Amino acid sequence: MNSQSEKLDSSRLIDQKSVPSPSSYLSSNRDGGVICDSQHALNSRVSSFKVPPKKVSLAALRKLNLWQTAGEMVSNSNKWQLSLIAIGSASSIIYAHVPLVGFAAVAGNTLTPKKAFITVTSIWFANQLYGFTIRQYPRTLESLTWGLVMGLGTLLVTWLITLQPKFSRRSFRGYLLWLAIAVVGGYAIYQGSIVLIAQLMGGHGLSFTILWQIFLKDAGWAVVLSAIHSILVWLVIQIIPTYFHPSFPPSSDSGYHPPGCGRKA
Repeated sequence: MNSQSEKLDSSRLIDQKSVPSPSSYLSSNRDGGVICDSQHALNSRVSSFKVPPKKVSLAALRKLNLWQTAGEMVSNSNKWQLSLIAIGSASSIIYAHVPLVGFAAVAGNTLTPKKAFITVTSIWFANQLYGFTIRQYPRTLESLTWGLVMGLGTLLVTWLITLQPKFSRRSFRGYLLWLAIAVVGGYAIYQGSIVLIAQLMGGHGLSFTILWQIFLKDAGWAVVLSAIHSILVWLVIQIIPTYFHPSFPPSSDSGYHPPGCGRKA
């Protein structure tokens, strides 16, 4: 009987040790003071896509800014980047000139700068390769110059869009606002450079009707791709745990602060 009870007690101890207690989110220093690092522990777990082993407060999760956290997860994912490259490359079959501004706006707004540059460069290269092979563009200096101007203009627009202000990453409204600015401003810079080069090369200009149609094409692609991206971010947000614990970590509104959080016990 004693041996069986000891086994039961030991198994209970093992089970209890396997489930971290709320105090595991806090670390103690040598003086016995408690260092308040629960938010840091929670951030690391959510960023690494791991469910916390113990329920945490919903208020603490709200402080994480779920839109920003999920958006960073998607932007760091290779799947979204490869999807943009595949869609952009396939669009060369439909258009002689793909909506580079639309893809630049989405890539710059949803990817890291390095991935955004790789994405738009890949789309531009696929378009040029398809044009000079399948569509049989004239292999002249003028055609090569226009292709180079389009590529440099796309890279310039992408670089400007990657300079995201803080408000564009903190909320969905900021995301949409920066997307609108990116599409309108990016189109103005890109198409303005095209018109300028055309004038310098003695080419013909574009009518307002043609410019408006090109803008609608870029804006339409940007809206559709951003909608797909927003759905992906929303799905990631659903995966981030929304567990809660009645007492830990305490809400900032409660006025309670554990010993060591900004003061010594």
